[in-house]
Amino acid sequence: MAAVQLKAKYAGSALGIWWAVVTPLLLAFCINFIFTAVFKAAIESYTLYLLAGILPWLFFNAALSEATNSFLVSSPIVKQGLFPREFVPIASVLSNFLNFLIGFIFLLPVFILCNHKVLGAAPSLLFILPLHFLFIAGLGLLFALTNVFLRDLGHLLSVGFMVWFWVTPVFYSLEMIPFPFRWICLLNPMTYYVEAYKQVLFNAKPPSVPSFFILLLLALGFVLAGYRLFLKKEAALLKKI
Repeated sequence: MAAVQLKAKYAGSALGIWWAVVTPLLLAFCINFIFTAVFKAAIESYTLYLLAGILPWLFFNAALSEATNSFLVSSPIVKQGLFPREFVPIASVLSNFLNFLIGFIFLLPVFILCNHKVLGAAPSLLFILPLHFLFIAGLGLLFALTNVFLRDLGHLLSVGFMVWFWVTPVFYSLEMIPFPFRWICLLNPMTYYVEAYKQVLFNAKPPSVPSFFILLLLALGFVLAGYRLFLKKEAALLKKI
């Protein structure tokens, strides 16, 4: 199902799967121009810094958007119950994860060429990537269920993602945020995943043990919360879609 969704996403597209590489590059170059040429950002190698944060953010944004609407879009499949129904939003996340991995694999050598020390920190990604997937899968299941009963959620997300983007340290560092306001970013779970990617891809260092522990807790916590809510609401779900 995830593979089918991935193929459908690029059906009829001239660039096809290359959009997984082109999209983060274009976005990084645009933001780079604004913050270096206009606002004079003082971060060295700012394009790479941006790219390290944009890659996981784009995956999160696309996966959560599709997962949120997945039960409503795939209502005939959900009603038939040909396979476990919780797999519907998870399949949306998985198809976007495969898309993300394609772009990530092509762009990882860029980080390594710019800083060979990234190669030594790269094994940390074997832990970060699956934890990031589990976190979004759990959150996607929560949002997909909520959207069935409160259908305004799907509409609110378009605005919500803009706010969420600004409070996630994609194009700035946590150190740039004044201490009285830093707690806003620290309450955002995506902050910890974006910071982990930046630590590996830009700083060429593996995340600390406490950072890994936070990533694990977030991933397991949202998966368990999503699955518990699904078990509680599965019967009501079939009546609402």
